[in-house]
Amino acid sequence: MEKFKLAFGLHNHQPIGNFDQVFDEAHNMAYQPFLELLDSYRKIRLSLHQSGILWNWQENKYPDYLQKVKRLVGEGRIEILTGGYYEPILPAIPDRDKLGQIELLNKYIEERFGQSPKGLWLTERVWEPHLPKVLNQAGVEYLPLDDGHFVAAGFEPEQLTGPFVTEEGGAPVRLLPIQKKLRYMIPFFEVDRIIEYLRLMSEHNPGGTAVYADDGEKFGIWPKTHQHCYKDGWLDKFFAALEENSDWLEVIPLGEAAKANPVGTAYLQSGSYPEMLQWSLPTRAFVEYEDFEQWLNGHGMLEKFGRFVRGGHWRGFLHKYPEANLMHKRMIAVSKKFEKYMIDHPGKDEKLEEIRDSLYAGQCNCPYWHGVFGGLYLPHLRQAIFANLIKAESLMNAGDDKYIRKEICDYNTDGHDEILLTTNKFFAVINPARGGTLLEIDTYNPPFNLSDTLSRRREGYHRKLSQAVVEGERGGVNQIVAKEKGLEKYLTDDWYLRRGFVDHLLAPETDIDDFLSGKFRDEGDFVLEPYSFKQTSDPGTAALKRRGHLWRDGKGHEIEIDKRFYFAPNSDVFSVSYAVTAINEDLTGVTLAVENNFNFQAGHTDDRYFLFDGEKIKGGFLDSTIAKRNCYSVVMRDDWRDLVVAITVDKTDEIWQVPIFTISQSEGGFEKVYQGTSVVHLFRPMLTRGVPFELTFLVFAGKHHLMPPRFARASDIRLTGA
Repeated sequence: MEKFKLAFGLHNHQPIGNFDQVFDEAHNMAYQPFLELLDSYRKIRLSLHQSGILWNWQENKYPDYLQKVKRLVGEGRIEILTGGYYEPILPAIPDRDKLGQIELLNKYIEERFGQSPKGLWLTERVWEPHLPKVLNQAGVEYLPLDDGHFVAAGFEPEQLTGPFVTEEGGAPVRLLPIQKKLRYMIPFFEVDRIIEYLRLMSEHNPGGTAVYADDGEKFGIWPKTHQHCYKDGWLDKFFAALEENSDWLEVIPLGEAAKANPVGTAYLQSGSYPEMLQWSLPTRAFVEYEDFEQWLNGHGMLEKFGRFVRGGHWRGFLHKYPEANLMHKRMIAVSKKFEKYMIDHPGKDEKLEEIRDSLYAGQCNCPYWHGVFGGLYLPHLRQAIFANLIKAESLMNAGDDKYIRKEICDYNTDGHDEILLTTNKFFAVINPARGGTLLEIDTYNPPFNLSDTLSRRREGYHRKLSQAVVEGERGGVNQIVAKEKGLEKYLTDDWYLRRGFVDHLLAPETDIDDFLSGKFRDEGDFVLEPYSFKQTSDPGTAALKRRGHLWRDGKGHEIEIDKRFYFAPNSDVFSVSYAVTAINEDLTGVTLAVENNFNFQAGHTDDRYFLFDGEKIKGGFLDSTIAKRNCYSVVMRDDWRDLVVAITVDKTDEIWQVPIFTISQSEGGFEKVYQGTSVVHLFRPMLTRGVPFELTFLVFAGKHHLMPPRFARASDIRLTGA
């Protein structure tokens, strides 16, 4: 009688830009011990997928790991799966990049392990119906996919006994349904219960197959799993039990399961695992989804009707988080530029490969979305994406120190045009439709997104914060943990995107604490409303204007703000000039606050700090709250990167330094994450009807030794090029 089969797949990945100690911990706590234990059980054969990021890191630091994998591949005990080299969400990148990413990982696998992979690990199991065509074109024959995709499409769980065939345009691939129940049982249930469950499945489906495929981090990195899997011996017991039952049970790679006769055809809607679909929902819908699912469960109806309860769509993250959308559109723009570059530079050379590699690295999925842990909320992951995309574009721009270009297009695909200004020093995106703000400002040397901040917003999981105990205090096994006291006070909603040159008309009573909390009254209608712009012959100028209002005592007083950005070729300095005019009457008690937001990532370290008029505030860090009166210049220094942002202005009143903190969850519990610093210049002019109040900001960004002296000495300000 043919044996029942457990098709076993393992997926290991670390994102681009993650800290080296995190790679080390994952390798030593999970990847290495799993492989060592597997080596001693010769009857267990499985599939292994690792992102190219992780393979490359291990090759450089732990080459013995690759040698052991190679030996196990040669013995027929490990099958290597392909995927995108830099672990992109495949539906989120252009088809040419899908093919290129898979080709790059295929080449790596063939050269290191002598195996031509036919199976693919689909990043975060994000499936869209158009994928089969491009996967088939890439030589992919099969992939594992959650059984939830099938159940949501109307299949019954008992039908999912083997591979299914799907296609697009007649190009087929095979799909292996991953059993959710096995994903939840392994490695958390008692070994005997898992074996009993597999035996029960074999009785219902003699000679059939069950598919398990999941993250390798569950075997050592997830909380308490290293102790559980290795020190307490769970994984050893599990492997031993699988071999002890080898008279009726065989553990095989996914590729062997895919070769079985197909159960039938399947056409699946877009989806991912259920948690991902919930995370992609806006906050209110997230909470309502969770409540409804709990209600169904409480009434004993979840098992029957749960298939009809679905969350959103992975692309919903691009709506939910404008910051993720900006990152995605930056990636798309660089990819399009590279496509044209390849046409203009046919053939292959080292520079072309370097550009391609940087583009692909900028497609690593992790910071493009946010679930319960990390992702978009981790500044070092976001910045790694931008650094690679900026580097790729810089390489394509190289060789022209007079380069300057202005483009008007719907850059972030919101239905409104943005203004893109590019020099050999800067890339800037200006958003006339929403406050005439500076959406993005990047430097090319070093490749860095200065404006990579994250606005504060309420998340669905925040409602659990009130149940959390502080780390180290007594709590139950499943107790929700907070890493420090008082995190609730940081929960707030920013009502606008925290970016550059945001124009406020603050109510007179507003103080720095009000601004820090986000609960302040803005008397103007300039932050979210559109500015008009006109074409100018100068490619470095973006001229914006809005006639809006100062709203006071129920009456709107007309004010016009004329704002002009100016970038010059081969200059580390750009300027932003203002003319603020009361249209119909004199206005007193006006507080014009121009807000800029920057992020040097580490908020509380000695090598990153502010200087006000050339002086460092004692005890001041990037995450400090500071108000400085009668100040002309502010310098934000990152000595670790040798990077400086300096702002001078030709009028003085007051500058606020205000940190941005978000609250998110990590494996260790709720935590506060520094997301950048707001630098707010405040002016309190008497506006005389028809007479513009004028001021000019000069902004330097680049290496410290290139900073002109005038940015530290207010008396030396010159308004050249403004």
